[in-house]
Amino acid sequence: MHRPGALIRAVAALLMSSSAGLAQLAMPYPGEITFEQTTPLGSRRVATGPFDNALPFARTEGNVTQRVWRLDAPEATGLQLLAPLREQLVAEGWDVVFSCRAETCGGFEFRFELDIAPAPAMFVDLAAYRYLAARKDDAWTTIVASPSGAEGYIQVTTVTPADAPPPPPPPEKPPAADPVPQVADIAAALDATGRAVLDDLVFATGSTALEDGDYASLAELAAYLEARPETNVALVGHTDAQGPAAANMALSRRRAESARDLLTGRYGVAGERVETYGAGYFTPVAPNDTEAGRRANRRVEAVITSVP
Repeated sequence: MHRPGALIRAVAALLMSSSAGLAQLAMPYPGEITFEQTTPLGSRRVATGPFDNALPFARTEGNVTQRVWRLDAPEATGLQLLAPLREQLVAEGWDVVFSCRAETCGGFEFRFELDIAPAPAMFVDLAAYRYLAARKDDAWTTIVASPSGAEGYIQVTTVTPADAPPPPPPPEKPPAADPVPQVADIAAALDATGRAVLDDLVFATGSTALEDGDYASLAELAAYLEARPETNVALVGHTDAQGPAAANMALSRRRAESARDLLTGRYGVAGERVETYGAGYFTPVAPNDTEAGRRANRRVEAVITSVP
């Protein structure tokens, strides 16, 4: 297992450029950038407290830089990913405004109020992620850290005043991340990454109905849960980008509930072990400008929420 302290000293890459106001952070494990985006004049909501029916936040404006790292971090916890970065921020004079872990943040609702880079560049384990917001003068930095099997994902977003020099432009094409494993590897995907697409659950645009028949993905998921009685999951519904956001959030939740009804009814999984959520069109896995892409985005994913 990698030792974060030694790797911080060894890794020379900096998370941020030397532009004014930007944190300079060395990653705690070796890895690669999977997403990078700069908006010279943008705005972000920075969560400053846990989600409790609503999200407390600060509205920030200025130069917005968002980067995601996928790290080689076997067995690392969310805290082991986050703590070295927090220490570096504090050493640079940043004040930590708010920090939390999954359940104290507000779980799923908190995560989906955040501006997270799209999958597969960024992955957030709903049961194990960590969040931090820090401020230095008029600049803000937020960090989302999440373990995923043998990997760790870290997203850092910094907002600096509009008159500060922007960071260098992002590369034209960030390295591609591995796709989410599909139905043939449900157990392997859940063990490796904590999530799996149930890709034989096919929905037409605007529909929540599943046709009668057997679904191999649900059968495999049921077998997985039967073999692991301490493990629970969330079914997360997704939509394509057709229609308004609010309608798609409700639609995606109903799709997850349709899958849950089958999983608990036909396949015998106890209802208390399966939560349902809707993510709307906010985490696509394919472009929405083709029918094939829209079909891929209309999906349900299983996400592990608790493990022994």
